[in-house]
Amino acid sequence: MRQNPARRAALLHAAMTLLAQRGAEALSYRNLDEAAALPVGTAANYFRTRADLLVQLTRHVLEQLRPDPATVTAALAGPEQERHAALLQHLLDRMLREREATLALLELRLLARRHPDIQDAFRETIQANLALSQAFSDTHGFTAEPGAFLMGYLLLSGFVFEELTLPGLLPPDLGPRLIQALTGTGPAGSSDGADGPEWHLP
Repeated sequence: MRQNPARRAALLHAAMTLLAQRGAEALSYRNLDEAAALPVGTAANYFRTRADLLVQLTRHVLEQLRPDPATVTAALAGPEQERHAALLQHLLDRMLREREATLALLELRLLARRHPDIQDAFRETIQANLALSQAFSDTHGFTAEPGAFLMGYLLLSGFVFEELTLPGLLPPDLGPRLIQALTGTGPAGSSDGADGPEWHLP
């Protein structure tokens, strides 16, 4: 059966919104059709199984969170000592701005943990995305130290998780300060030494 790419995209975007706002129980074919303003039965024609839907949704969400090419190009053209911090700030801003996509990805992680039929496919998709990110970081010399990329990934991922699930728990300026710590830069691009500000919960 021929499928319309625009309809598939509309269904995946609707699935992302439903998952972020209402959780996994809202991901029925009927709800997808209604949320995407498509005829009843459309979603069933595009996603034969729930596992197929969830795997395709994972790829769609990651695409929503992909860095903006123009912003990446501009950051790489900036002063060498500021490039890494500028890129990390863009990634952090994007995850927080694309709230539904980020929350949907968190929900997908929980679903993959509970459903073995999608766990392998989910893991492979996330691993491939992580490998591409690390290769980019290594190519541009941002993470020369072993394990530095994963440390940065875990720090920023943990911050985003707290910020989206419990807004206001962490200090409002903690995101930029984490980036300064990871890249060795201060507010004016200077090295952030041991005498820098302490981080306290409010």
